[in-house]
Amino acid sequence: MCPERMSAGYAQRGSAIMVALFVIVIVGLLAAALGRLLLDSGEKVTVEVLGVRALMAAQSGVEQGLYQLYPNGVWQAATADANGKTGCDKVSSSLSFSTDGLRGCSAAIVCTSLSVTSGAVTSYRLASTGRCDGGGSLAASGDNNPDFTVSRTIQAEAFDGGEQ
Repeated sequence: MCPERMSAGYAQRGSAIMVALFVIVIVGLLAAALGRLLLDSGEKVTVEVLGVRALMAAQSGVEQGLYQLYPNGVWQAATADANGKTGCDKVSSSLSFSTDGLRGCSAAIVCTSLSVTSGAVTSYRLASTGRCDGGGSLAASGDNNPDFTVSRTIQAEAFDGGEQ
């Protein structure tokens, strides 16, 4: 009787190790999946923040262009400035930002004259593309190696209202 028990005991030996290894592998895979999920979530938040910053840079570009056409709220696009420029020539073509909120961002502004048949004498379309670099521009070290770039574009049209 004793030998039969011994052989049955030896056959079951090591099965707990196999179950423990199986559990360890499953827990490891779950931990890896959770880590990847957290990494993806962090990247999505970074892209969202850069998208908002790019939108604000584009908005700043449009506002800058409108101010150059409408200084102090008065339509002066057709009036020559101190450099003799009129219309779209007054609008600067780019902006770069050095403040904390938009550091690493820039705006490219394009102004085009429009021909409108609604009675307006002059009208302009301003398009501004804000771009923000990711990666290094978000780091405190100031490293300028972007992992990716996010851009947003805004357009605005300005009319002088025509002759009254």
